[in-house]
Amino acid sequence: MLAGLAVDLFPIYGVIAFGWNAVPLVMLYWMENIIAGVMTLPRIFVSGATFGVGGMAMGLFLCVFFVFHYGMFCAVHGSFLMVFVSMGNGTLGDAPPIMMDVMAMFQFGLSSGLHVAWFVYAIIAFQVLVFVWEFLIKGEWKNTNPMAEMFAPYGRIIVLHFAIFAGAGALFLLGQPIIGVLALIAFRALYGVVNNARGEFAGEGDFGKAMASLSGREYFEKAMRGEDPNADTTARPGNTDKNG
Repeated sequence: MLAGLAVDLFPIYGVIAFGWNAVPLVMLYWMENIIAGVMTLPRIFVSGATFGVGGMAMGLFLCVFFVFHYGMFCAVHGSFLMVFVSMGNGTLGDAPPIMMDVMAMFQFGLSSGLHVAWFVYAIIAFQVLVFVWEFLIKGEWKNTNPMAEMFAPYGRIIVLHFAIFAGAGALFLLGQPIIGVLALIAFRALYGVVNNARGEFAGEGDFGKAMASLSGREYFEKAMRGEDPNADTTARPGNTDKNG
């Protein structure tokens, strides 16, 4: 999606026009993961509600679990980033960095560079657009379930945070050279392209097949009935080979 690529490359303007260094950049990507997590909640609930009362109850339970589990991931990763920032600014020995406080770290991120809030608003607008257009209007909810929606952001958070930590550590140690900042932006944009086109790039291995199975509605329906979702339903009792 071109809009997604534009949002991914938009931070280049912040680097060039507003003189961003590594701090607002890595904080922006961390805040993007928070926004993606928040936007996952309505996807979990709506997809669960399409399975009736039981699915709605399961959706609510998964929303609560997701808030704690995904939120813990983001809080820990954000705390590491705050330590990086304190080390890079030389303030680690003067005052303890913000730790495990997602709201406080988000506020810090908004003030970490000139007009960072503009970029955060653009990310929010894009995420809402994807949810309304792709998920609701185009009917993506018809081919998914709350379990699949809950697991969907974790691949993103693992890949992006690996890149952010590697990039942030190198940038701070090397004095935040502009080429390193731009390389981090390029990696984020590349990941966005691959993620948005996961249908074309998805592998056909066991992992790819497992994820495809998990995302189906039949998988969740079996789980709600207490059946084994991975059981082979093609071989039913009495369904024998008539040719011998």
